[in-house]
Amino acid sequence: MTIQNLGGKTTAFQLHACAVVALASTTGAGQVGGSAATVDLLPYEGDVVFSMDHAAAGAGVTLTGKIQHSDTTTAGDFVDVTGGAFTAAAANTAGFSTITLNSDILRRYVRVLFTTSGGTSSGAVSVVGRGSAKYL
Repeated sequence: MTIQNLGGKTTAFQLHACAVVALASTTGAGQVGGSAATVDLLPYEGDVVFSMDHAAAGAGVTLTGKIQHSDTTTAGDFVDVTGGAFTAAAANTAGFSTITLNSDILRRYVRVLFTTSGGTSSGAVSVVGRGSAKYL
């Protein structure tokens, strides 16, 4: 019997590049350094792991991120995903958080939305996803 390495089906996609989020009250997707992205999950199956890492943003500033999904790419159609909130970043603390969601419960398109509070400053944030491709 011959065992062949068929390769991995796991691929990565970027929801938010490692870019500065302007921390002044509330900041939404598309207003975070212009690098927020909408990702089509149609090519993926099974669990999708979303990872957020961020730099310290300043004294008293709190950063939260959450995954939203939609059947279209229209900004107003996106809604929060149940269980899609990252652990809130404590004031002036760098951190890393992951969420695992099954693509079967997600709508076709996903994005990340950031909310900031507690002051004005800035901090770099990156959000990536990893999922198993349906087809290679």
